[in-house]
Amino acid sequence: MTDLLIHDATVVTVNHENQILRNGSIRVTDGTISSVESTVPADRGSTAAHVIDGSGTVVIPGLIDAHRHTDFTLVQGLFSELAGDELLKEAFALYHTAEPTLGDSFFEAAWRLACLRQLTHGVTTVNAMDFTPELGAEALGESGLRGVIGPELADFLDPASADEQLADARRFIETYHDTYDGRVTASIAPGGEAGCSRELWEGVAELRADYPDLRLHTHLYDSAEADTMAAGSGADDPLDLLDRYGLLDERTLLTHLLYADQDDARRIADAGAHVLHCPTVYSYFQAGARTWFPLPALQESGANVAIGLDDPFWFDSWDLIQEAKHARLLSNFEYGGQQWSSYDLLRTVTIGAARALGLDDQVGSLEPGKRADFVVIDVDTPRHQPYSNLPSVLMNSVTAGDIETVVVDGEVLMKDRAVESIDVESVRAAATRERERLQTRTGWETSLAGSTPPDKSILRRVSARPLLRAMKQYGSGVVNQHVW
Repeated sequence: MTDLLIHDATVVTVNHENQILRNGSIRVTDGTISSVESTVPADRGSTAAHVIDGSGTVVIPGLIDAHRHTDFTLVQGLFSELAGDELLKEAFALYHTAEPTLGDSFFEAAWRLACLRQLTHGVTTVNAMDFTPELGAEALGESGLRGVIGPELADFLDPASADEQLADARRFIETYHDTYDGRVTASIAPGGEAGCSRELWEGVAELRADYPDLRLHTHLYDSAEADTMAAGSGADDPLDLLDRYGLLDERTLLTHLLYADQDDARRIADAGAHVLHCPTVYSYFQAGARTWFPLPALQESGANVAIGLDDPFWFDSWDLIQEAKHARLLSNFEYGGQQWSSYDLLRTVTIGAARALGLDDQVGSLEPGKRADFVVIDVDTPRHQPYSNLPSVLMNSVTAGDIETVVVDGEVLMKDRAVESIDVESVRAAATRERERLQTRTGWETSLAGSTPPDKSILRRVSARPLLRAMKQYGSGVVNQHVW
């Protein structure tokens, strides 16, 4: 028996044929899509447990945020007016002070607020790399969303030793992988060549060998010092670093790649690795002169590219559709027009992202046999009507404010803009309380006009251990590059 049916909607399937049904019906049984077909009169009188009249709406697969840091959701607005260098210093200091100063209640409130924002923005799956993954797994699971989460391993950022971080990661995998009816899974998430020592990379390789089915999710080529930091671990460059440890293959997710070149793009594609692009963070803070994501080379090589929103530290947005729009505009500005078609851009936040996460047999498109993750968008407004070229409307005009209903695993989590799976007032109250604690206990001064960092010296707010490790790595890299 059909549990859920939506009828008379325009259904954008994102299947292999890029099929769009003008008046379509989606039937769901036991959380799985049983059919996607043209609407017939009997659908309008269906006795399914949940029947949704999709007239005037467009249904697309649930959006997938391919790269997210979530721990610091509650810092919205604090860093928005800082210059890039100052932001990095203040973010580094907050990483070191927030956990001992604010405790789990701060991060639990942050994760719960993040889940609420993701849900109301149509994000049904998130790929997260965080320092409080246990809280994230529970928040995502209880909210009804889907997530891939990895404890961020970075001994140049986290004061804990490489062995301590690796042990924590192993415990997380054993405890939370494939939980909440399979909606929450684990990944292995080293911070990248600029965040990890050789000792940590060796431990990551052991984790990968012990858990071969997990995705490896890392940053790569996100700074001008990328080659030098990789050389500190005995490698020629960041890709060689991954390759030496057996970490570069079709299970590998590479984030940012600002300083990658055409040859790097070819090597990535040849390995079958996936690329996660977060355009706004770097354009917002001007990542570096004459550096930008090598989209044409990646496309020419056939690499799979997905899009993510990255970190609330950097800019204050949760709208993945708009992020995809930014990706196209920035690439067109850098390389010339029509770098992505509208349908291809939609694929980067649906089936392409699902493929990167190894979930394309479950989600990412609307096809029989897949789990029922989808978003219902209201387009019956003067903002959108009349229209043609629906993919262009979706990727150029639609915003998260147009999202009406969200379904994950066949469960209606939001209907007619009313959230059903999360206690909204409880989330808001906790977020407000913890945000106030953040300000009073860390020394940040805030007002409606802006924010001011603490007066206390940055050196007195950070741990020396990760800084010394990073300096040692960089020094070793310089020696390996220029002496040996």
